[in-house]
Amino acid sequence: MKLLYFFLILMSFLSCSKNESAISPENNEKASTITYDTTAIDSFGPGATSEAVMAKINAVAIKREKDSLAAIAKAEQEKLDKEKAKLEAEKARESKETKPEVKTEQIITP
Repeated sequence: MKLLYFFLILMSFLSCSKNESAISPENNEKASTITYDTTAIDSFGPGATSEAVMAKINAVAIKREKDSLAAIAKAEQEKLDKEKAKLEAEKARESKETKPEVKTEQIITP
């Protein structure tokens, strides 16, 4: 029982210790000294990107996308052309193998 009373008294001392309040003026001064490395840029303020600049950026991006799509299409077409040439070569080889050669003899009449 004595142990229980001892823990209750110990807990009351610990819970009643002096705590600094979050609203105290000292904490407000500490909080105001925080500096951030980012700044907000107003869309109409200095440093904002104009519509003309954004249009140029978008035009370059669209051109790059079209160029990459054209390169992909060209690579696909080359691949299809190679496959087509390979199939034609196989067909030509098969037609030579399956087609019997007919020898014709010349008949000489006196």
